[in-house]
Amino acid sequence: MTIAYDIKADIVDIRFDKPKHTDTFFVDTNVWYWLTYSQASVTAKSSQVRSYPNYFKKIRSVSSRLFCCNLSLAELAHIIEDTEYEIFCDAHKKNPANYSKKEFRHNCAAERHDVTQEIESAWMQVRQFSASIPLTIDDAAVTTFITDLKANKLDGYDLFYLDVLRKNKFQILTDDGDFATVPGISVFTANLAVIDAARGCGKLMMR
Repeated sequence: MTIAYDIKADIVDIRFDKPKHTDTFFVDTNVWYWLTYSQASVTAKSSQVRSYPNYFKKIRSVSSRLFCCNLSLAELAHIIEDTEYEIFCDAHKKNPANYSKKEFRHNCAAERHDVTQEIESAWMQVRQFSASIPLTIDDAAVTTFITDLKANKLDGYDLFYLDVLRKNKFQILTDDGDFATVPGISVFTANLAVIDAARGCGKLMMR
C-alpha cells in the first residue's frame, strides 16, 4: 500500500542539488548503512546505494559539515545484524520462522565474528567522516520525546534525532519519509515518494 505522506518539512531532491560549503548535515542511520556497510546492496534499492553515495561525494568535495549521533551506533548495529542474519538464512536454507536471530547470534561463532567486524568497520567510517553530537537522555529529553511522539509520526530513534536537529539547526540527509512530515526542518532525500508528494504540495525546494 502506498504511504500517504503529509509533507510538512522543506524537501530537497539530492539528485539535483548542489551542496554548499555552509551546509550542516545530520546524516541519518539509513544513509550511513548504505555508505559504510559492505553488504548494503543486499537489502537496498539500486537508487539508494547510488544516489546517497553520489551526494555524499559532492558534500565532501565542498567540505560541508557532517554530523552523527552515537545513538546511531545501536541502530546501525541492529540493522547490520538483521542483514547478516538474512544472508545467513538464505545461504544455509534456513527458514527464519524456524531459526531465530538469537540462535544465529549464539550458535554461529564465525558468523558472529563477521557481524561484529562489519559493525566496527561501519562505525569507524562514520566517525572518520563526521563529528559526533552529544545526546543526553535525561528527564528533559524524555519529556520532549513524549511531546514529539504525540505530535509526529516518528519511531523511537528518530524522535531523539529530531531533538538534535532542532537544537543544532541541522539539515537532515535521510531516505526516511517520516521526517518529511515534521514541520520546521529541511530534509535532503532521494526518496521518490516523498519528492513526488512534496512537489504536489509546494514543499519541494530548489536551491
